[in-house]
Amino acid sequence: MNTTEEVQKELVSCLSGINSDGIGNVDPQKIDRLNIISAAAAANGMSQGKKLIDNLVTVLKAFKEGKSAKESVSVRLTALDFYLQNTKGSTTEEL
Repeated sequence: MNTTEEVQKELVSCLSGINSDGIGNVDPQKIDRLNIISAAAAANGMSQGKKLIDNLVTVLKAFKEGKSAKESVSVRLTALDFYLQNTKGSTTEEL
């Protein structure tokens, strides 16, 4: 993932997979994929995106361990979706 656009596309794909699988059925590979996307976001100067992805990963792991509510995951997914919708076509300085 060399460009901001590629990172955004990969994140959209991963979030779509999580939404279609259901929050309770998120497999470890999707969490690993989110960590890779987070690193790519950081490399592309997407500091807010990285923060939101990391937050989602933390809450997903806690949910899988029974330490967080489904609503907490939903809030993080919504925040990431909002971020993606509002950063399309943005410059790196805005991300």
